[in-house]
Order: sequence, then structure tokens, then C-alpha cells
Amino acid sequence: MKQGAATSHDAAQGLRFAWAKFRPTALPATLVIRSALHDRLAAGAGQRLTVVVGSAGAGKSVLLSSWAAARPPGATSWLSCDKADADPVRFWTGFIEATQAVAPGFGADAVGLLTMDGGMSADVTASIANDAAQLPAGSAVVVDDFHATAAGVSGTMTDLVERWPAEVAQLVLASRVDPPLRLHRLRISGELCELRDHDLHFSLAESGSLLANFGVEIGAAELALLHHRSEGWAAALQMAALSLRGTTDPVRAARALEVRSHTIVEYFVSEVLDQQPPEIVWFMLDTSVLGELTADACAAVTARRDVAVLLHSIDAANLFLVALDDERSSFRYHHLVRRMLRAELRARDRDRELALQLRAAEWFEAAGDTWRAARHFLAARHADRALDLMQDRVVPGFLHDSALPAALDLSTVDPALLADAPDRLLGLAADLLLWGDPDRGGKYLDLLDRARPSIPPESRLAARFAVMRSFHYGITGQLDEAVRAGLGARAIQERTQLQDGWSAAVPLILLRVYPCLEDYEAVEREAAAALALPELAEPARLVLVPSARALAWFEAGRLAEAADAARAAHADARRLGFDQHFFAVDSLRVLAGIALEGRDLDTAEQLTEQALSITEQRRPIFEFLALLDRAGIWAARGQAREALATVEAARLLLGGSGSVLLARADELEASLRLTLGDLRSPADLASKLPAARRGLLLARIALAAGDHHAAQKHLQFPAPGDLEPRRALMRQVLLAAAAIERGDPMAASILGRALQTARRTGFLNTVVTAAPQVTSYLIADSAQARADPFTKQLLAAALEAHAAHPAASRSHRPLAEPLTTAELRVLKLLPTSSYSQIAATLYVSRNTVKTHLRSIYQKLGVASRSQAVERAANLRLL
Repeated sequence: MKQGAATSHDAAQGLRFAWAKFRPTALPATLVIRSALHDRLAAGAGQRLTVVVGSAGAGKSVLLSSWAAARPPGATSWLSCDKADADPVRFWTGFIEATQAVAPGFGADAVGLLTMDGGMSADVTASIANDAAQLPAGSAVVVDDFHATAAGVSGTMTDLVERWPAEVAQLVLASRVDPPLRLHRLRISGELCELRDHDLHFSLAESGSLLANFGVEIGAAELALLHHRSEGWAAALQMAALSLRGTTDPVRAARALEVRSHTIVEYFVSEVLDQQPPEIVWFMLDTSVLGELTADACAAVTARRDVAVLLHSIDAANLFLVALDDERSSFRYHHLVRRMLRAELRARDRDRELALQLRAAEWFEAAGDTWRAARHFLAARHADRALDLMQDRVVPGFLHDSALPAALDLSTVDPALLADAPDRLLGLAADLLLWGDPDRGGKYLDLLDRARPSIPPESRLAARFAVMRSFHYGITGQLDEAVRAGLGARAIQERTQLQDGWSAAVPLILLRVYPCLEDYEAVEREAAAALALPELAEPARLVLVPSARALAWFEAGRLAEAADAARAAHADARRLGFDQHFFAVDSLRVLAGIALEGRDLDTAEQLTEQALSITEQRRPIFEFLALLDRAGIWAARGQAREALATVEAARLLLGGSGSVLLARADELEASLRLTLGDLRSPADLASKLPAARRGLLLARIALAAGDHHAAQKHLQFPAPGDLEPRRALMRQVLLAAAAIERGDPMAASILGRALQTARRTGFLNTVVTAAPQVTSYLIADSAQARADPFTKQLLAAALEAHAAHPAASRSHRPLAEPLTTAELRVLKLLPTSSYSQIAATLYVSRNTVKTHLRSIYQKLGVASRSQAVERAANLRLL
């Protein structure tokens, strides 16, 4: 025992550490400050343990170092671990020495006990915990790369965590894997603060900031692609930034994270693969052929029986596995990592890769999954089997499957396989179109149309060809042609009594086209036809059909019904796993539109971005509409120039189509240019609009020019019955604006009728953005308005809209003397409260309120309550 103690003492006393071990990672000049994560870490103070768990290159060390740098000097101890620290004596000696940077006497008794006990013991742990309780309040001890030492010290670290004085100091462990420290107990008791891979991933904005810090400037589309491919993985983003320095070439930007980049592959192989046991390495390589990893699929491909254990091991080790369900039974690899794994598999054993692809194809075929089976057959170089599968099952598969597989790789398809096989050719075109490749899909349809002999007119092939023509026309904005082809397909089906998996396609296509044509009766007709089909897939029944009806109701002005239907469809989409599917777009757009009308701009923008993430670069017409939605939200924020750029981006999606939808872009652009004081361009754009809409726009232009007579004349043309409810309400508001402009004593009555309509229908944003005359009138007249929830909401929206769209005629001269805090409190209540109510709210006398108001009027340079409210709104004091 004495000999062991002496040995331990020598070990403890004779250890030498490099000073770098006790210093945080040097912060790069390109650092992106992640304040939200700093706040999350700071929130761990008072909890027994904080863990930061993430994969290699996730940015754990840099995050913790930047957090430590932002804390008060001398408040943070730091210990970086390596494999040598798996020895408990070395680790705890280093832990003590690191903490002595904050408290010089820390751990003296613990070192003595290490000597006496010959190693770690409960007494040593208790001594360290006691000394930790004496650290300065607000201290933090960070242990980085804890995974390197966890195997040797997890037991004693568990004891220390249970005794750690959380009220004094914060203990932070950073690791690539979960520390084996009974985390579930700490989580249940609310004593664990944790940041994980999904927290560490850079957002799109942070990715842009990182590239900018490297001096890299790329377009929004290239940035979005780079972010999607990297999934916010810090190491990949940094390597991409290094490779892009000094370039503005969008092609090079798009290829920045290709796996041909030796730097990225070498990093992944050395930092990830080479650190794993061989059985894990080969399992990851073999399963990289799969897009979705389940135990059954992995077992079919690898022929292993222990796949569940291996998947759990990879998941626990944070080896770039993304869970696809709450039960963690289905996974995928990080996009970039999967590409690197597949490239490595191909480099090591090409024949093995082909055999794995064939196994996967046959397993998916047996499971009835046409989409995935076809792709694996193509990858296995069995193109004929892939094309045979697509003929009959591609459309039914699309209606049932929530996840789109990868794009088709047609490099192995011999054109000779298609020359005399029109069914194969149509199946291939359908797959491309449904996947979201309208350009290639349309070309294959054209090829089939020119084929000889021509398609028999009353055949199954003719009906299916017309279905896919209708779909292609629809997603590219050629709406009248889509209806014509869809009705043609239905006629063939009825004459030939065809009833198969493609039959449901016609009403579902038309259901999405008719809202764009504003034919809401036809929407109801097609919805009934779709729901009457016994073979209609559940996702289409519960998500697509209700979403399309909700959109039609929204555009028809039935906001309450639209909101209820959209919420129900959205809930079913999430339950069925279709919330990121093409079917969910309409419900997202409706919910965004409802939020915009209620002036909840943040929610509206969030929902619109979700819709765009689904439609982007796949469904031109729906991306076009979602971009217009985004432009409308930005317009409501007062970001007119950004909104105009978005409208232009939307137009490019339907360029050359001659789509009637382009009139929506014209109308929105005209409104935006009006807010910028441009009267000529909106007049030119008005000439392209249908008569009823043209009259409303010309009235707005006339009001902007101060010509209320012309405005009144233009408003006589679109009779209320010719307009859907939102535009009918806009007409009422514009009539009120014209009355206000000419000083008509009936203006209040005219506006009152419009507000009654708005109150009944729920249109709020429409009222406050239709005409600045009305917005200003609402603000100036706020003191006389009745105080109810709708009126308060309307006034708040008017104030917000007024501030977001400053007109050139408004006075923005600064205050000669700033308002005091007390005066500002009175001013905030002025639009909605009487003098007595202000006095009661602020617990002051009415005389005090009047004194403050005299001072406020003098400083604002106004003579009345209404003038004070409007001047304060211009200055954004309200």
C-alpha cells in the first residue's frame, strides 16, 4: 500500500502539462458570434451539469471558447483532454491545475489524498467538490474533448457531478458522444443543460455570415444550396469558404462541397472513419447506398443480424446520423457525409457497391416501394428492371410516399431501351415530373408525343399521357392548357372505363389548378370527385384535398373556414409525415396568409419560408406563388425594394409561359412602386390587369397623385359583385380614402361601413395597407374610436403600417427637445385612452396628465391630440 501511495504521489507530483492544455481554443478572425447559443450556455448556470455534444467539426470548442471570452475575465477554467487523460490520476491532476487558474489554492487537499489513497477515491471527489463550493460565484469549469478520457474517469466524474455545487460554479463537458454520466436522471430532474448537433448547426444566416467573414460573396441561391449541402456543419462550411476565397463564380460556389474535394474527404476519413472499429466503418459504407436507414432495410442490404445494435452505436457516437422519427427507428446520414461514404465505398470496392445496390433494389421492389427500387436498379446498372417498374406504379407510389427519393440517375439508361417502349418512356417522364424535374420530364413527354407510331387515341397510354401533360402544364403555369389536358384524360377514362392507380390524378391536378384561375366552384366539384374515389390515398384525402379547398376558401374571402381547414390539414400532414411534402404547400400558404391579415408578420414569414423550402427548384408555379407571398410580407414590413426583387425572381420562374398568374406579379409590383412614390410604372402595369383589378389600381394611383375625382371615377367601374371579398373590401376602403381626401363629411360613415366588413370577415392588413389616407385617418381619429379588441388591433396595425411606409410628404424633422420618460408613458396611452384612463393607469392626477400633454404638444410642434398621435407615429415613438 505504501509503495502504491508513493507511486501515485510521484505520478501526481511529477506530471507536466503544456500550458495550451489550460487555454481555450484560439478564436479565428472569421468567428461568427452565436449569441443565442451563448445565452443557452449561460442558462446552464444553476444546473448541475452542462453538456455540449456534437460530431467532429461541429464547432464545440470554438463555441465554448467564444463563450468563455465573453464572460468576465478570470471566471472560466479550461481543460483540453487527449487520450493520455484516460488515466484517472492524470485527468484529475489536470482538472485541479486548470481550476487553480481561478482559485490558486484549489485542490491542494485532493492532491494529498491522491497521494495517500494511491488513486481516485470518494474522498478525493468530495474534496474537489468542497473546493468547488469555495470558487468565486459565477465561475465555470470547461472540460473539452471529454470523450477522449471518459472511459477512464466516468465513474468518478459521475460522483463529482452528484456533489457539484451548481449554485456557485458551472461544470461544462464537451464531447463527441454522450458522457456516460446518468444524463437521463439529470434531465428528468431538470438539472441538465444540453446543446447537441442540431443546436450547433449553423443557420442559413450564420452560414452567410461565416462566408462573409472569409471575404466570400455569393448569391442567395448559391448560399442556400451550400447551406443545404453542408446542413450547417461548421467544418464543411469553413472548408467551402476557404475554397471560395476570391471567387464570385456561381458554378464554383455550387461545387464547393463536392466530394471530389480532397480536403473535405481527407478530413472526414481521418477525423471520423479512421477513429471507428472496422465493423462500424464497413457498416457505414455499406448502408450509405440507402437514403433512409431502418433496421429492416439495413439488414436486407448488409445481410447482418446485428443492425439494430450497430445503428444504435452509430447514433450514440454522433456519427452524422439524423433521426427521422421520435422513436429513433428511422435515420439518414448527413447529406454531405452520405456522399463521402458512397465515394469511399466506390473507391474501395466498386463491385461490392453494385451488389449492395441490387440487394436494396430487390428488397424495395418486394416491399412495393417503386420509387426507391427503381433508383437502386439504375444504380446497380439494371436499367431495364427500373423502367419496367415505373410503368404502372410511379403515380400510385407518389400518392402514398411522404419522402421523395433522390433524383433519377439516367446515365446508365440506353436510349434503345426507350425507342419502342412508349409505356417505359411515359413512366420515366412521370417519375421526373413528380420528383420535381419539369424540364427533363417535359422533354420526355415531347419525345413521346413525336414517337411513331402515334399513341392510340382511346388507349390507357393516351389517358396516362394526357394526365402527365395536365400535370406538366399545371406546375409550369400554363393553366388553361392544364385544364384542357386534364378534362381530356378524364374523357378517355370515362369512355374506356379505365380505373387504375392513375385515375385519382385528374381531380387532384385540377384541384390545384382551379384556385389559380379563381374558379372556386370548380374546386368544390373536383374535391368531391376526388373524395368519391375509393382508391384515393389517405395523404391525398386528409392533406392535399383539404389544403386545396382551404386555399380556395381563403382566396374567396372565407377566412375563418379556410383557417380551420388549413390547420386540420397541417395537423394531419405532420401526423402522416407529409409536412415537408408537396401536398402541404397550400395549407402552409393559407396559414401564412391568415397570419399576414392579422399582422403577425413573423409567423407569416416563417410559414412562407417552409412552403418555399418544399417548392424551391421543383414546382415552378407553387414557388412563384410562395415568392409572391414572401414579397407581400416584406411589403407589409416596409421592405419595398427587397419585395420588388422577390417579385422579379418569381417572374423568372414562369418566364415565357404567358401564364395568367403573371398578372398577380404585375399587381403586386404596382403596389410596391406606389409606396416608393412611383406613379408612372404602376399605370403601365395596370394596363395588363383584368378590368376590375385595373380599376382598383388606377384609383390607388389617382389617390397617390391627390386626384380624388379620378379615383372616384375609377371606383365606379368595378361593381362589388364583380370582385372577390378582399378586393370588394379594398374598394370600400378606397372610396373612404377618396372621401377623406375631398373632406367629405360622410367620410366617417363610409369608412365605418368598410370597417364593419373588415370586422366581420377578418381582413385587417388589407384595410391598413390599401390607402395611406385611411391609415392616417384611423390614427388621428383613434381617441374617438370605441375601445374593443378589434379596434385596438386595427389601431396597432395602422400605427405599424404607418411607420413601415413613410411617405415623402410626412415631416421627419427631429424633436427640438426629447420627451421625458413620464411624457413617453403618457404618449403611449394617448391613442386609445381618455385623460381619466391615462391618469388611472399611471396613478397620477388628471392635472398631471394635462401638464405632460402640454409639454408633449410643444415638443412635437402640434396643437391637438390627433396631430400628436400622427406626428409621434411618423417619428416611430408609437
